[in-house]
Amino acid sequence: MSKTTISTIVAFLEKLAGVFSSISGVGFWVFLVGFTLILLVVAALFIKLLITLVKLIPNMTVGQFLKFIVVMGVVLVVMGLFIP
Repeated sequence: MSKTTISTIVAFLEKLAGVFSSISGVGFWVFLVGFTLILLVVAALFIKLLITLVKLIPNMTVGQFLKFIVVMGVVLVVMGLFIP
């Protein structure tokens, strides 16, 4: 990643940390629980989609399989950029 991208991400995370540091009390915990629930639902939907796609592999043509591999490669690369 370029230095500009990294500095932009760092600036965003600093602002986000500033917002979180000013939050206190019950509102913070309600927000945290809600955010966690949303992340769990998104993760479950992603896993369900992945399982569905794996079940479809035996019925794919060669062209569809190659498109599937390319899309999965792009998704993994993008995920790899955001996961340290």
